[in-house]
Amino acid sequence: MISITTDSLIYIAFLAIGPFLLRNDHKSRKYIFLAMNLLLYLLTIKSGIQLVIVAAWVLTPYFLAGPVSRYRDGRLRPLLIALMTVVFIYLMQYGFISDLFHIPFILGFKILGLSYFLFREIDFIMHYEYLEEEGVRVSLPDYLNYILDMYTLLAGPILRYQEFTEDFYKEQQPLDKEEIFSGINRVVNGFLKVYVLSAFCGYWAGKWFDGLTGHSGALTATAAFCVFALFNGWYIYFNFSGYCDIVIGFGALAGFKIHENFNRPYLARSVVEFWNRHHITLSEWIRDYIYSPLFKCLISSRFGKNLHLMQYISLFVTFAIAGIWHGTDINYLIYGMCQGLGIVLALIIKKFRKEHLTKEQNKFWTTNKVCIFVQRCVTWGYICLTFSFVGYDVVGFLTR
Repeated sequence: MISITTDSLIYIAFLAIGPFLLRNDHKSRKYIFLAMNLLLYLLTIKSGIQLVIVAAWVLTPYFLAGPVSRYRDGRLRPLLIALMTVVFIYLMQYGFISDLFHIPFILGFKILGLSYFLFREIDFIMHYEYLEEEGVRVSLPDYLNYILDMYTLLAGPILRYQEFTEDFYKEQQPLDKEEIFSGINRVVNGFLKVYVLSAFCGYWAGKWFDGLTGHSGALTATAAFCVFALFNGWYIYFNFSGYCDIVIGFGALAGFKIHENFNRPYLARSVVEFWNRHHITLSEWIRDYIYSPLFKCLISSRFGKNLHLMQYISLFVTFAIAGIWHGTDINYLIYGMCQGLGIVLALIIKKFRKEHLTKEQNKFWTTNKVCIFVQRCVTWGYICLTFSFVGYDVVGFLTR
């Protein structure tokens, strides 16, 4: 059940070496980190054309962000980001988009970390002018370290350029015993989550999903699907949060402060609260770069008088896009739409309580232990059921 691949061992080796090579204030630190990032990423490259495409994808924003930001007060920024998004969609090779528009995908490979590349590059482009005004370090080595950062490239947390550079160049202090123990403890906990708890839940999620076709009755099939969904929900949590624990622990030992990405999400009492606790840096990014611009655009339109409706539409569209970002088939789109729907329903319920319940009733709803327990169970169940679309072809199963 526990499986560690060669690629995982190489990655772990790089993380383990990091504290010995990077815990210093020497000028060579950024070049050592750059060499580690480049070497680790080059190990994933399988062909010359893949190398050229990756290099073009990574370097284009660095060389164009300045000219685009300076030209007519940045009016070309949206065009550059739109073009990058189109290229991103093609490089990701979305199956349902190919089927819908009959677009052939001629590349025989996918680019590791492409989704996180895009998020970081958009942040860099959008803030380039501000970075220059504030005197933030902007150099090619720093930019490449930001984009290729081995600690956060695979699954986040999502970085902002200014935060990355400020953290990288802060004065390094010698580690005390408590910090060393804390970092190692975090790493060990992460390994236990990924290679024990996640592996166990993933194994049984797969078993239950594979066995769904053997249930002839609707009731037994539904019950089996719920068991699968619960195992899969825990698999996703342990796998993702465990990975974050590993990189946060190793990063701390190497002198990096990596953002927390989880805050006990399965204790959330609504889908809104869940997304403030789960993949926190993703929630913040889509809030800043998708939801806020979309909401502002909608409320400035002729339909914008109904602020609540515009908010609901913006949230639904934002999470549908976030769903597509997670994966390349129709299951991920439905997953994102379910998250958007859950958030909208939570906000509607909150609005209803505010308008129709008394103070005492609202207090009971928010403080009564039974109510809190029920809210957490309902939220947890909804999240697990909607997370079943992540990693499994649930649409294919339901449409057989």
